[in-house]
Amino acid sequence: MKSFAATAALCAALFIAPAAQANDGDDNAFVLINKSTVDAIQFFTKRKDGSWSKDWLKMPVKPAATRSLKFFEGDERCEVQTRIVFSDGSEFDSPVDYCGVTNLVVTDKNMFTQ
Repeated sequence: MKSFAATAALCAALFIAPAAQANDGDDNAFVLINKSTVDAIQFFTKRKDGSWSKDWLKMPVKPAATRSLKFFEGDERCEVQTRIVFSDGSEFDSPVDYCGVTNLVVTDKNMFTQ
């Protein structure tokens, strides 16, 4: 009896999990990966109305660290102007295509998506 229940639960999980994953809203999520040599201290995006967002980072992202970030529900834009400021005063300010992106990587010389 335990075997049947375990098999039924496993089958249900296999059929339900993909549907839940597809509709969980994580299309708006990505991971900021800091591969630079300084702290990333601020992260801004341009809103639909052209104004800058509030700073997304509550704490700095240290070198070799990551931070999970997510756009608000309903923001379905792919290309979004993005500004990242570092503790040494350097910054990146350029459009980023977030559609299909899992990672936004910043280095000392550039930022790119994966």
